Amino acid sequence: MRPIGAAMTLIAIVTFAAAARADDAPPPAVHYPAFRLGAFADVVLSHPTEGGAVEYEGGEIDLYASAQITNDWSAFAETLIQHGGKAENSDLETEARFDLNLERFYAAYNPSDRLRLEIGQIHTGIVQWNEREHRSRFLQTPIDVPSIANRESQGGAWPLHFDGVWASGRVPGALGAAYGVGVGAARGSERDDIQPLFRHGISPAGLFLVSMAPDAVTGFEAGAAGYVGRIRAPGQTMQELDATVYSSFVRGGIELRGEFARMAHTPLGADQEYVTRGWYVLASWRPRGRLKVLRPYFLLDHLHVAPGEQYLSDVHNQNAWSAGVRWDFNRRLALKGDFRTQQLAAPHRESLIRAEVSFSF
Repeated sequence: MRPIGAAMTLIAIVTFAAAARADDAPPPAVHYPAFRLGAFADVVLSHPTEGGAVEYEGGEIDLYASAQITNDWSAFAETLIQHGGKAENSDLETEARFDLNLERFYAAYNPSDRLRLEIGQIHTGIVQWNEREHRSRFLQTPIDVPSIANRESQGGAWPLHFDGVWASGRVPGALGAAYGVGVGAARGSERDDIQPLFRHGISPAGLFLVSMAPDAVTGFEAGAAGYVGRIRAPGQTMQELDATVYSSFVRGGIELRGEFARMAHTPLGADQEYVTRGWYVLASWRPRGRLKVLRPYFLLDHLHVAPGEQYLSDVHNQNAWSAGVRWDFNRRLALKGDFRTQQLAAPHRESLIRAEVSFSF
């Protein structure tokens, strides 16, 4: 991620905050421009079952600001501040640092449900988890982000961000069909290098997404996404072709989600193809009555990186599962606890008992 871009986002956030009104009661009518400032934060503690002390595993602060300029035009900025610990990969050495990353920074034109245009740095939408949860751990049920949804700067393999233009919308009808089409800059020589759209010599990238949420099956949604681009990596140029399929069913207290992703890198002029695959399955249930503040969950997480893939050399295989419970203490505070067993870069398995405090403000 670019430090300059992150700094621009912080400036935007401060500007939005200074311009926002502090009135206790909302005005009777909407006045433009209208501003909103908010944040999500979390802290994760873990304790190995094989012994050892409780450790600070990770934490992050997600700052965001939005501006509704007119009825159709808006702007959005989001910056993530993360402690450089071992939250995403416990086999890597813990580093005492803080990372500042620009997540999104775009302007949007949204005249109707049928059309929404975004231009700037946006999510690619290739992994649906990120589109639904918008990155905040407060919004998601479990403690963990699935491996295919890890950010590029956190050892993630998939291109989750790009600079470009994205058009999306919903098609009228009982099928609940939706579409998305995007064009922007492909990845740079490093996985977390998000290239500016107008940089000289960049390679273009294309995106598409289709989904449906039929009225006849309330709570069901399914879709597929594709990404194509060209990576100018050191010593070689590769064609990238990614595809994902996902499905979910959320109704009443039931939550079922699953997603499969495939990434293929093919060096130009070579017959070899590097294929990386990953998937996750999440199941949770919220009881009724006094226990409705609790949501037990179970998460399966798998990632297999193509052997010999140099571009993904610091991305590690994953084979993990976790079982826990989320407690919504109130609308701004959620407490989570789980048991997780995982196998990352090392051949041995690691089991952890963990707790997370997440909140919004």
